[in-house]
Amino acid sequence: MDWGRRLHASAELGGAQGHGYVGGALTLSLYNPVRGAVDDTSAGYTGTAKPTALAPLPPVEYANRYAVPAGVTSVRFAGDYYLVVHLSTRVAEPFGRGPFEVTLRVRVDGRAHAGPAYDGGPVPEDVFTISDADRAAALTGGLGNPVAGAAGGERSGDGVMRLVAVGGIGSGTAVLLVLGGWTVAARRAHARAR
Repeated sequence: MDWGRRLHASAELGGAQGHGYVGGALTLSLYNPVRGAVDDTSAGYTGTAKPTALAPLPPVEYANRYAVPAGVTSVRFAGDYYLVVHLSTRVAEPFGRGPFEVTLRVRVDGRAHAGPAYDGGPVPEDVFTISDADRAAALTGGLGNPVAGAAGGERSGDGVMRLVAVGGIGSGTAVLLVLGGWTVAARRAHARAR
């Protein structure tokens, strides 16, 4: 999102066979360039197509940092904003395992303009900037310009997120192995005690 631009987003869960109601079935969340929460919305589901939309957001402006509402202060810098769509696992109980059709609608309006002149630069340097390649990629649905020097042509933030994902999966696997070993040992000790 460039300076002066405003995001509109909605998500819709398509119809499904079955009867029932699931509260919070579909959640749409928006995060700013530093992964801070901007806004979220959710919708219950009865098997009929139903959209949920983010509340109207202000344009991305430097002056937003002085605002009181959190929904305004969180859009205080330009950069990559992230939409997250979450479908609750509870939807499977009354409506089956899917697949479920989800439609994401995104629109950006407002007039882009130059941002403030900072005394220093952000670290990493690509967090609060929009390059010409990013602007072109936004029009074509591409990924923009990778940061120079980033491994494999990735943006530096993508590499960090990949490390977090690998670390999380590895740690989770280790915990499961320890708990599994502990359970087996406890069962053997219980069997010997009989």
